[in-house]
Amino acid sequence: MRILHVCQPTDGGAAVVVRDLVRAGVSAGDEVTVACPGGEYLANWTADAGARWVEVPMSRAPTPRDVVLCLKLRALLREHEVAHLHSSKAGALGRLAVTTLRTRRPGVLFTPHGWSWYVGGRAAVVYRRFERWAARFTTVVTVVSNEELRAGRAVLGPRPRIELVENGVDTDAFRPDGPAAPRTAAPLLVQVGRLSVQKGQDRSVEALARLGDPSVRLRLVGEGPDRDALLAQAAELGVAEQVEFVGSVDPRPHLRAADVVLLPSRWEGMSLVLLEAMSCGTAIIAADCGGSDALAGVGVLVPHEDDESAIRGIAAAVVRLLGDPAERDRLGAAARAKAIKRHSLGGVVKHYEALWREVMVRSGGFAGST
Repeated sequence: MRILHVCQPTDGGAAVVVRDLVRAGVSAGDEVTVACPGGEYLANWTADAGARWVEVPMSRAPTPRDVVLCLKLRALLREHEVAHLHSSKAGALGRLAVTTLRTRRPGVLFTPHGWSWYVGGRAAVVYRRFERWAARFTTVVTVVSNEELRAGRAVLGPRPRIELVENGVDTDAFRPDGPAAPRTAAPLLVQVGRLSVQKGQDRSVEALARLGDPSVRLRLVGEGPDRDALLAQAAELGVAEQVEFVGSVDPRPHLRAADVVLLPSRWEGMSLVLLEAMSCGTAIIAADCGGSDALAGVGVLVPHEDDESAIRGIAAAVVRLLGDPAERDRLGAAARAKAIKRHSLGGVVKHYEALWREVMVRSGGFAGST
């Protein structure tokens, strides 16, 4: 089977999902190609897995060069039986390229990893309209959480087939007993993710300031466009000495070192960091968006719709958990058990392998063709 993965993000959750699927495809003997921007993790992961990498320098925002990129993707699509498009931008360019093909159309899977309209504002209206139109050129849409499934059905209606495939985690790699990052005896909060509005690090910094406890540390793992704004916010709130920026590094040692992991996202598909923290057996406070229902019963969920409710919820939950080590241990153990039982990476890979073979059989026509 000839599989083309197209992905705009080259780090973060979507890229990790692609990495795992590429490894699975290569292990199964498939011919796997990844089309993505260069200079980041995904291109290197692709080469390490023994797959082919083609540079397609997509950006999140629309640009005039997207026309050229569509033509490049068009040529790649002709070579493959299955096209798996990851992220909204890859989904848009990939399906626009599909519309130009009159023969040799691959079967198309689209995984948004969080719907484009979640960004809100005026752009959300345009994104909804585009997704309704592009659904005609999609064999199967896969979503990673029940919330994403409900949102997709509400916007797209009954025409495209939408299938739930929750994200998975390598529970052997993300385990509680591995190496832990250095820390002091001071209470440590850890947040992992791209430094961005979506991930809500600004909520964590504000919640830290409201604690009024100079001994508590907040460690931010990741890079992103909001780094300077977060530095300025921490200084303005008087907590600059309590906030650590460690960059894009292996998150596992930091998850293991944490007393509490924070995930205050404004929107998500289904956070891989959530599953990774669960698998590491760490107590977690997360905003109740996207696939955070995976944490139900094994962590603390706080509102995500408005900043004030989220910040108050985070601060209150941090105070409670830092004051109750036994409860942290109980939640961490329960989260680890749930990750093993419900979110094994092996099960997710098998689900996608079955879908790839199904859409390969249906290739040669748009969704709904017979």
